[in-house]
Amino acid sequence: MTSWVSLKNNIQLLQSYYRFLSLGKYLEFIIQSKDFSPEVLDIAIVTGQRSHFGIKAPLIKNLLQQIHKHPDQKNIFGYLVEISAFRGIFSIMRELIDSNDVFQKFVVSRLHSDYFAFEQIIRFLRNIFSHSTTSDLSLKTEDFIKQKDFLNHEKDPFVKLIFVYSKHWKEWKWSKDYGLDIAIDFSKLKEWQSLFDIISLHQLYLLSELCHNLCEVFRILHSEKKEKKIVWKTKHKK
Repeated sequence: MTSWVSLKNNIQLLQSYYRFLSLGKYLEFIIQSKDFSPEVLDIAIVTGQRSHFGIKAPLIKNLLQQIHKHPDQKNIFGYLVEISAFRGIFSIMRELIDSNDVFQKFVVSRLHSDYFAFEQIIRFLRNIFSHSTTSDLSLKTEDFIKQKDFLNHEKDPFVKLIFVYSKHWKEWKWSKDYGLDIAIDFSKLKEWQSLFDIISLHQLYLLSELCHNLCEVFRILHSEKKEKKIVWKTKHKK
């Protein structure tokens, strides 16, 4: 079981990846909306007390122009923001539920009967994002075969997560239908199949948001508990 400090750091890192995803995609939208290439200059990035690394204007101008001229096409910036953020979020969530009993029990209490499907989908995504080296995130047999065998023999190879916030979270005050819907039939997975043919990009965003929200509620609740303990000790201090 990880320490409280390690748990806190992992939660902060997961939420930082989610903020990075949000900021990165917002910047992509801004770049698509306006041509910033005429404003680009050479810059020097400080890499140490006596060192720097040069960023050349022509390279940046070319990238900005491509993104602006073709806003409907996938670009290297937006794509790598998504892949990097998803990899970080799902890897850390897997680490959190595998290594910390307190956090794992909290997630169970929030997802109830949906927890098993959530945990299996996170496990699957962590493996694919961590090991894939192709742009379409093609599956490799070794990344899902053990999980597939486990589900075939012990559970059900068809894993489905339908999570609606309003049905589980008393804190939820927005749309009563908002949530996510992910289904994976492990019996039909094949090597070199694209992840995006199994789980849509939209659902990956929603799952990332759920991971962030779970961490946020956990962080708030445990901060409140800690404050209550401090108040109690102060009132009863001799």
